Amino acid sequence: MEIESRDLLTVEQAAQYLQVSQSSIRSYIRQGRLQAFRIAGKRKVLIARSALLDLLEPARPSDVDDYVTLDDE
Repeated sequence: MEIESRDLLTVEQAAQYLQVSQSSIRSYIRQGRLQAFRIAGKRKVLIARSALLDLLEPARPSDVDDYVTLDDE
């Protein structure tokens, strides 16, 4: 599988994409929950968009009920 450059995100971009903090992204990387790549000789860390999507879990029906508002009824 070849990853195109537009499918690679920085830690900052990944955090914005998932709407979490940059420290959360770094924590996921340290825990091994999120695969990331470092460019040789650089401090820049890149994350594949597909790896971010793998981090997401589908919502269970009971979780969705928590988000139902009166407007939805």
